[in-house]
Amino acid sequence: MSEIAGLVGENIRQLRKKRGLSQEQLALRADINASYMGQVERGEKNPTIDVLSKIAHALQTPLEKIVNVISRADAADSPEEEGYATKVVHQMNGLSLKEQEAVYRFVKQLVQFKEIQ
Repeated sequence: MSEIAGLVGENIRQLRKKRGLSQEQLALRADINASYMGQVERGEKNPTIDVLSKIAHALQTPLEKIVNVISRADAADSPEEEGYATKVVHQMNGLSLKEQEAVYRFVKQLVQFKEIQ
């Protein structure tokens, strides 16, 4: 499994779950084989742009959101190019609005606690 395939697959899985779809339901909507859909999510297969476009359409999301990944190797090679705020945003990718709000409140409390000290 390539790292990029794994990251793209993870994005798809998060978006699918956020929309409350099973792999089979997503595969049916995207007009692809359900077994292949599972392999894509696990990063075992490298889908074509056409297949990624079908998945994006089935998820009702822009293709860019599916392929927007930050390689761990790239991030480790140049930590000064990617701030921690960007890393937090990447980790929040695929969370519901309610979950994002909870993360925001937690971070805000940490910052306020630091200011009190």
